[in-house]
Amino acid sequence: MPQELVHVNVRNPVVRIVLILLLGAAVVWSYFVCRWYLGNTMAEYYNPAQTTLDAAQMAVDLGPKDPLTHWRIAQVSQKLLPLDQQAKAIAEYERAVSLSPNDYRFWMALGTANEQTGDSVKGEQALRKAVALAPSYAYPRWYLGNLLLRSGRYEEAFKELRLAAEADTELQPQQFNFLWAIYSDNLEGLTKAIGENAATRAQFALYLLNQQRHDDGLLVWDTLSAEEKKANHEIGNSIVANLILVRRYHDGVKVWNDIASNERYRVEFGKVFDGSFEDAINYGPEMAFGWQVKAVPQLQIGIDPTKSNGGSRSLRLAFQVRANLESLNISQLIPVAPDSEYDFEFYISTEKLETGSAPVIELLDGTDGAQLVTSPQAPSGSNPWTRVSLPFKTSSKTEAVILRVARTSCSDEENPICPIYGSVWYDDFSIKRRR
Repeated sequence: MPQELVHVNVRNPVVRIVLILLLGAAVVWSYFVCRWYLGNTMAEYYNPAQTTLDAAQMAVDLGPKDPLTHWRIAQVSQKLLPLDQQAKAIAEYERAVSLSPNDYRFWMALGTANEQTGDSVKGEQALRKAVALAPSYAYPRWYLGNLLLRSGRYEEAFKELRLAAEADTELQPQQFNFLWAIYSDNLEGLTKAIGENAATRAQFALYLLNQQRHDDGLLVWDTLSAEEKKANHEIGNSIVANLILVRRYHDGVKVWNDIASNERYRVEFGKVFDGSFEDAINYGPEMAFGWQVKAVPQLQIGIDPTKSNGGSRSLRLAFQVRANLESLNISQLIPVAPDSEYDFEFYISTEKLETGSAPVIELLDGTDGAQLVTSPQAPSGSNPWTRVSLPFKTSSKTEAVILRVARTSCSDEENPICPIYGSVWYDDFSIKRRR
């Protein structure tokens, strides 16, 4: 349907007065909106660490009913004014809270400011209001926990700190530091304060190990169920690495077996892990008690599925070294019993091996690196599978031995190179304890 045009007679004095009043109201409204916007923008983008009181006051003057401007001048006042003049900051925080009572940030700032001036009762009340408004946020609980901690109310404090750290894991190290400072001589209180969360307990166990409290860390680790240990296998790997670093190999084996995904990856004392190379397992740092193999220039290291002594696979080293090669980077850490006699054996085969210094197999004491036994050099030329058997004895402190493929350089001043060509195969490594 056609639209009708409405004509307004602006010559009518009443209409003119109404229009003038409307225009004046719009101008006044725009003035106050612009003032508020300018004050709000200043408060939003000013850095409290670099803002002066005059600049902050200007923002308040432009937006006197904007909670953000009062919050900002309170921050500046709290930073710049001495402790005996903090009443101005408190008053501004209270003004911000009254203008926006549902913003947790203003309650949190009011709470911390009150505690700073010595009024922990009002500080706690404000911080609890901030927690109620934002129960899933980390920092309201973190500041409340700190206040309760300084008040000596440890059980309440660590409940809040724990929830804060669960909401923001970057706070966890500081939470652990607080726990350590309060309960370093009280393991029962320590484990109670850390809470029931399995991931947090696992992380705290690692924290204790890093504090050289290995026995306590392992006790905390053992509070986890078998399923919880496997679920926290990454932390478990870090615990194993820590224990190996301090040569607590037997404890490392226990934790390793706790997190093993299946029986195939479990480690046994006095047994070479995958000694016949039959399992399709990665050989690298993630296998703490497995074969450690690193790439070496001019040396091909790999599993040979076409040649073996007993099963269907073996380890092959193919050399094409024209100069020098000393480090072979093939080893395994094997847990053993202390003060015990063992028989160690393996099988070796070569093809067209030519060198002045062929590879050998060494067993080193994992405690001090002392050499326990060394095999003869791999035979030159081409040779079928040959059994090598070597006895050795562990010391009273030995918890593990290091099986290593090594080579001694044959270079000297007159002959600065020590080439090696050909292939060497190893298979069926085993250790047997004598009874």
